[in-house]
Amino acid sequence: MPLTLRERFLNIPNYITMGRFVAVPIMMMVMLFMNDRDLSKELLNKILSIAAAVVFLLAMVSDMVDGYYARKYNIVSTFGQFFDPLADKLLFLVAMIFMVQLGRMPAWIVCIFLGREVIVTALRGVAIDEGIVIPAGHLGKYKSALISTVTAGLLIHYPLFGTNWRMIAWVFIWPALVFSLMSGVHYTVGFVRELKRR
Repeated sequence: MPLTLRERFLNIPNYITMGRFVAVPIMMMVMLFMNDRDLSKELLNKILSIAAAVVFLLAMVSDMVDGYYARKYNIVSTFGQFFDPLADKLLFLVAMIFMVQLGRMPAWIVCIFLGREVIVTALRGVAIDEGIVIPAGHLGKYKSALISTVTAGLLIHYPLFGTNWRMIAWVFIWPALVFSLMSGVHYTVGFVRELKRR
């Protein structure tokens, strides 16, 4: 039995997705007051860095929860297919853009991530409109896990629990870049192949 309009839009997975959109301005507000160059405010910067990382990580956990819930109860909607990955992209891209200003990440790396996400999001929008379903591959899942690790590590930035999170982030950033590009090419090839098949 097909889902009603209310069931397609007003459901728990979509509410959780919208919650991630709300997390974006919250994280922005926290990061606005961060300034790594002002050594007199190092303690405040550490607190704000951890707060921003907590907001980001909670949002990433909510992504897993709404995905599990949607699969378990078979709640799949066009809204969820488009806005769920969009919320994830906004979260890590906004964090990375702010980290360029803080000097934690070079702009050229952010440009590569941003370019990939813009292209894939545009293709996904066309695919949904055309009724084309391209399932998430392993490359995309690895990319998401790596980018989440990089973003969280760079947000924490300062040593915490005896761990150098900044160093961990920089170890993972290179495979994150590789998997980001590979998954983007994989999605584009799948999209073109499906169009040709039709």
